[in-house]
Amino acid sequence: MTAAPASGGPVDPAPPLPPPSGRVVQVKTESELRAAVAAVTSNTTIVVAPGTYRLTRSLYFRGVRNVTLRGASNDRDATVLVGAGMRNERHGDVPYGVWAGDGVEDLMVANLTLRDFYFHPIILNAGVTRARIYNVHLIDAGQQFLKSNPGADGRGNDQGRVEHSVFEFTTTGRDDYPKAIDIHGARGWVIRDNLFRNIRAPRPLLNGPAVLAWRGSRDTIVEGNTFINCQREIVIGAENVEPASHEGGVVRNNFIYRDATVRGDAAISVWGSPRTVVAHNTILLSGTYASAIEVRWEKAASAAVINNLSDAAVILRNGAQAAIVGNVTTAQVVDFLAPATGDLHVKPGVAPRRGAFTDAAPTDWDGRPRPPAPDVGASQRDEPSPKVATPARR
Repeated sequence: MTAAPASGGPVDPAPPLPPPSGRVVQVKTESELRAAVAAVTSNTTIVVAPGTYRLTRSLYFRGVRNVTLRGASNDRDATVLVGAGMRNERHGDVPYGVWAGDGVEDLMVANLTLRDFYFHPIILNAGVTRARIYNVHLIDAGQQFLKSNPGADGRGNDQGRVEHSVFEFTTTGRDDYPKAIDIHGARGWVIRDNLFRNIRAPRPLLNGPAVLAWRGSRDTIVEGNTFINCQREIVIGAENVEPASHEGGVVRNNFIYRDATVRGDAAISVWGSPRTVVAHNTILLSGTYASAIEVRWEKAASAAVINNLSDAAVILRNGAQAAIVGNVTTAQVVDFLAPATGDLHVKPGVAPRRGAFTDAAPTDWDGRPRPPAPDVGASQRDEPSPKVATPARR
């Protein structure tokens, strides 16, 4: 395996973005917001004043470069864009919150809440490159909260980044279809330092995964996220096809917790994805499913599952021959600081459990370097030392 930078940490505080540059358009009403988006040109930042904006039309971005839509403060909940409701079929001109496609490059959506959309709060259609979703709060989507679609040739939207954001249902989704993030045919996505909460379907249904990368995607990094009471947390691949459903990438330093009332599936699944590494995750399923991590199908033979800490098994299915090294599957809820709120740091006084050397996750959830004989799980055994917020890069 090749050494690579690793990250992990809490969704909050989100390091503040630099001040806007280039052309800056300030808006403070819904009509001003619609007009600013309709007239937007490349190298523009639209800054939305604090308040609640009930959209009368989805916000469409086409063929522009280096455009940012951001709330005026670092408080993502101070500026709220509202749709017609995730169960409202009569959504009119507001099926989505933000729609982007047709050659958009370097679009950022930041410092906002988007809620109550019948389809997707944010949808990236074919031709989007280097989209960045930063410090947003997405609530109650009828379908995917963030959908990244491919073009007719199957090529998706490469190099997306999702950071310091919250994805959640206030209770459950309207059915079993929604996912928090759904990536098709794209390369090099990074999903880090986010919170996923209640991504689940009404009883007795089983929801799609919170994070799904498939249909020809590759080199996806999912790290340092917290998942609370979701039914399926992370699926890399999902299909037994040729060429591979996904290839490469790493899932590391994630905290995953379910309470015993949440019916679910495996927390992390690598299905038909060669060269994918699952390393140093901490997973508590509370008896809701027999396996915490699953690797499936012969195509995933070169995958590796290393130094994960869980209360459920690590298994191979359907001919998979992945490397399984250094995992501990006997964790108990009493070992951790505050599982119900997603804090899966091991309590002081709990005996350390050592894993194998790996360079797949050189730092832990808090950004501390791991020693050659690291503890299993997302964090080292000593007291947590929260990361210091530093200015975010554009």
